Amino acid sequence: MKTEGSHGKVDLRKVQALLTGVVAAAMATILLLAVFALIVWKMEPSVGAENVGVICVSVLSCFAGGFFCGKKNDTKGFLWGLAVGVLYFALLILLRIGSGQDVGAHLFSLFTTFLYCAGSGMLGGMVS
Repeated sequence: MKTEGSHGKVDLRKVQALLTGVVAAAMATILLLAVFALIVWKMEPSVGAENVGVICVSVLSCFAGGFFCGKKNDTKGFLWGLAVGVLYFALLILLRIGSGQDVGAHLFSLFTTFLYCAGSGMLGGMVS
């Protein structure tokens, strides 16, 4: 089903695949964080190892969402995966703001988070 927009054609299936990819990434995050919490609880790793684990969870989640979205869209999977990563990052920012965290205090950290979310989503879309 296609609809006409003011700037051209928009394929609703592609937009739906994009949103489904973001939801898949969020669900993967929940699942992976639950597993990671169990590992942290049993092994009691250092704070540095915990931070690396949280980054790995985000990277794997964005990769999975990008892969899923890239599979659903026949062309330009890398761009769709990139879009999944960017939307996932936007969701993280909204969650941080909603929880009362000062987002502007750690701009370099936010920038690196954006890069690994966007990059892993793009990679997922590329290999799909």
